[in-house]
Amino acid sequence: MEPNRQLEFADERKDFKQYLAFIEAHRHPVSLLLDGIHDLQNIGMLFRLGDAARIEKIYFYPAAFELNEKKLNRIARSTLQYIPHETLVNIEAVQALQKEYQLVALDRTSQSIPYTDFPIKKKTLLIAGSEKYGVSEEMLRIVDHTIHIPMYGVNTSMNVACATGIALFSIISKYSDH
Repeated sequence: MEPNRQLEFADERKDFKQYLAFIEAHRHPVSLLLDGIHDLQNIGMLFRLGDAARIEKIYFYPAAFELNEKKLNRIARSTLQYIPHETLVNIEAVQALQKEYQLVALDRTSQSIPYTDFPIKKKTLLIAGSEKYGVSEEMLRIVDHTIHIPMYGVNTSMNVACATGIALFSIISKYSDH
């Protein structure tokens, strides 16, 4: 019996080109919208999460950073080249996505429900806000749903990348073909 060992990249991705083609054809019906997130460490981690979850796309609203920055590429571990991404220039562009997605804000609000109770109805655009301000008021006015992560300690919030990872993988697990 082979001893228990960590797997190397080549162990899991033997034919890399074939695997990339598989990913393109089998993305989960979920995308992320980063609402006012400008911290490069969080953006890099969110790209890594998006790759790990095999999401469709990452949207930025608004963007105030350069995607080809060396630090972002290092933190994202080269996932910028595998995750489709786009900057939305106005709130109307965000609203136009409601034709394709249900818009779901990840924030604690007066109408939010625990992320575990969220029902999947169609493709999901998960909206994550900045750590300082959360999801913007203009975004909260147009979303279809708001979900939150119950907090059992003293603090009432957590890092945006951690929170997004929890919610993202919960949403993906609700699709039958994940």
